[in-house]
Amino acid sequence: MKRLEKAQTPAEARALGLLRALGSPVRLRIVEIVADRKDCTAPQLADAVGLAQSTLSEHLTALRDAGLIGVSGDGPNRYYCLEPAALDTLTSYLGSVGERTRGVGGPASSGVEGITVRHAVLDDAPAVARIYNQGIEDLATLETQLRSADERAEWLASHGLRYPVIVAVDAGGVTVGWASLNRFNARAVYDYVADLSIYVAREARGRGVGDALMGALVERARSNAFHKMVLSYFPTNAPGLRLFERHGFATVGTYHEQGKLQGRWVDVVVMEKLLDRA
Repeated sequence: MKRLEKAQTPAEARALGLLRALGSPVRLRIVEIVADRKDCTAPQLADAVGLAQSTLSEHLTALRDAGLIGVSGDGPNRYYCLEPAALDTLTSYLGSVGERTRGVGGPASSGVEGITVRHAVLDDAPAVARIYNQGIEDLATLETQLRSADERAEWLASHGLRYPVIVAVDAGGVTVGWASLNRFNARAVYDYVADLSIYVAREARGRGVGDALMGALVERARSNAFHKMVLSYFPTNAPGLRLFERHGFATVGTYHEQGKLQGRWVDVVVMEKLLDRA
């Protein structure tokens, strides 16, 4: 058992902690009640589940320690509410396990010889970090901080099924690229717009990996009922522009001097693709 726990990534340990906290039927019921009511006080919860305040307090403490429930206010105005980030982590982890079990999002032909595309799992974190860091080093993004495998595992765990992360794998089983759908804006009116990221390993560029990933990502966006996909890139990225245009993206405009890289201002071009059009 110790050896198994030592092998856990931070994201897996986080998911396991959430599952343990929900192992009690009473705690699961508390979470359901808070989800239905959005927020409620301890007396309201005690009445709903039929528990003494002291017993309820123990369960609430366990849920708070696990990060499932948050608190605002004090005294009679002390309200309990769910923490969406914790639920997203749990949903992503269980969804990933389920997909591997059922084969959903498993290796699929990409139309590019020797390349398969599948849903990313937590074990892909080191490869995702390596490829992302290459993009950062090659100045392909406004990001400047290199990422660790542990950080990418947490990031993977935060992506629910609506915002999948996919990877491209070559014939030798090596991950050579990844792509993701990302939340464009937290406001509900933007729920049908997805931002995207796509990165290809240095050694695999020019081999059609980007086409394989982009084609699969567009399919997933349509399956998840998105209306539009958006992206941004640097004007100096000519191969990227050709890739995006091949997949039906159109230029919206340019943000001039949008960021500073290595002491120089850089422009960023914005593109979009409406998914209900060919």
